[in-house]
Amino acid sequence: MTERARLSEPTDFGEEQYPHALVNVTNVCNLDCRHCFVFRADNPNAPRDKMNDATMLHQLAELRDKHGIRSMLFMGGEPMIRKDLVLQAVQLFPESAIVTNGTYGIPSVPGHLVTVSLDGPAELNDPIRGDGVFAKVREAVFARDPADGTTVMLQMAVTRENAPGLEDFMAEVADWPIAGVAFSFYVPVKDDSTGLAWPDLKERDKVLDRVIALKRQYPHMIKSNIPTLEMMKSDVAIQSTGENGEHCILRRDTLPLYMGEGGQFEKPFCCYGNDVDCSRCGAYAVFNRAYLAAQGRGDAARYGRDGAAKLAALAE
Repeated sequence: MTERARLSEPTDFGEEQYPHALVNVTNVCNLDCRHCFVFRADNPNAPRDKMNDATMLHQLAELRDKHGIRSMLFMGGEPMIRKDLVLQAVQLFPESAIVTNGTYGIPSVPGHLVTVSLDGPAELNDPIRGDGVFAKVREAVFARDPADGTTVMLQMAVTRENAPGLEDFMAEVADWPIAGVAFSFYVPVKDDSTGLAWPDLKERDKVLDRVIALKRQYPHMIKSNIPTLEMMKSDVAIQSTGENGEHCILRRDTLPLYMGEGGQFEKPFCCYGNDVDCSRCGAYAVFNRAYLAAQGRGDAARYGRDGAAKLAALAE
């Protein structure tokens, strides 16, 4: 029996084309962040459900070819727990991005994107992510080779808990050797009781206004754009999401691959899981895709590269 014959085939997700996808390469993480959407009770996230490296590489290549995937986001858990796998897998796609907590260092993936999660200045980040995590991430960012061709950004998941630290966070990281900072907002579940969400989106509007002010103060460092942030305001946000995701572009053009039962991929309701409250969605990517579509740029490369051309080259 050949090695290929021993590899299991991917789950059948139908015949739809998905130019974008994300993959949960492991359900294991060394941190325990309260706002993490992966480990919600209704999502497939049991650590025992694993897929070996060879099988995952095979299945990702098969799904790429079947669904026309040109950009892949690698997440976890903490994807750098499976660093060797991820470094091989990013080469399967013309546009790849890795979301990491940075505690295992910053991977070198020239031509691709690494997004490092931080949730505010140290005094707000560390109660969420763990004692000493902010300093460890800072050390990793400054230790990497900034000329290796990897695009490295920070991303802050803004909640009611850490929103007071927005300005201090930007003052702290403004001179770090990174390509920029992105902001996304907490995505609650239905009947969310964590206290991390804004019960009324009008309260969140005030925080959005602060991010917009920071964008004007740090126009080149902050990558979140003002028109998209305005689309997240309480009076218009539902137009980009719908009450139950019926307007969400990500639900149509992005294939979320979670590690599910028996070590096979499962497709949850959306990128953020199965029980999300779409009416209070804070995912910047959802609104940015809607903004790009409204500008006639719905096919734009997700991570800033011409993925369509590279995908054609992969097929030759």
